[in-house]
Amino acid sequence: MTKIQQFLADLPEEKKSLFVPVFGSVEKFYTVVYLIARNEHVTDQEKPNRYEDRLHVIRQMRNRVEKLVSSYGLDGGEIVADIASDYFEDYVNYKEPELAITNDEFIAILRKI
Repeated sequence: MTKIQQFLADLPEEKKSLFVPVFGSVEKFYTVVYLIARNEHVTDQEKPNRYEDRLHVIRQMRNRVEKLVSSYGLDGGEIVADIASDYFEDYVNYKEPELAITNDEFIAILRKI
């Protein structure tokens, strides 16, 4: 478990409950932010068609998540950055963690944000 995962796991129950309406749980929140970071990085690296537009949308979504988490009384920018750091740590170490979320779940959560 990484430091940010431990931080999220150690949050008081009243803070954790704030994540439930949008994300379902703090664990799903972590996974969603991890995937946002991965999508941003892969899009930037591979530069698919209209990648600038895609990057713009991904970054908007990341900013929305930061603001949402900040509205919970937490440091959204720092939390999102720490999760992105976990992604990059995995990336440089060639790790592909098992993510417990389907594509449909991911998209449904993004629509709620």
